[in-house]
Amino acid sequence: MTRHCLKLTSHNRDLAIRGVRNAPDGWLLEIREPTRSTEQNAALWSLLTQVARQRPIHNSVKMSAELWKAVFMDAWGAEVKFLPKLEGDGMFPAGHRSSHLTVGEMVSLIEMILAWTAKEGLTVQHFDERVAA
Repeated sequence: MTRHCLKLTSHNRDLAIRGVRNAPDGWLLEIREPTRSTEQNAALWSLLTQVARQRPIHNSVKMSAELWKAVFMDAWGAEVKFLPKLEGDGMFPAGHRSSHLTVGEMVSLIEMILAWTAKEGLTVQHFDERVAA
């Protein structure tokens, strides 16, 4: 299956329009917001690491930044499933990945985490709020 992806700019819109005109009947066109930026990803992991350091235990569970990510993704409304480990000695999160979030969705997730940290009295340092906006 042939797939073409083109990031739209003022210089290549005509090329995109030409591609749509020349596409065979039955093909699909997807126009969507880009996925999260590298800066947003760095901000997310900074936040998650800070939360994990300040709250290493959550409801009697030893937490890592990855586990906090799963908790926040679930609270945000993303589909996250917890699966049993191979040897049956616990569970691990699987499902929705933050790399698939759009820029706007990542803003929403980061804002939710910041609101939770403020409510819980956690300290957030070295965070550039412009990344979330």
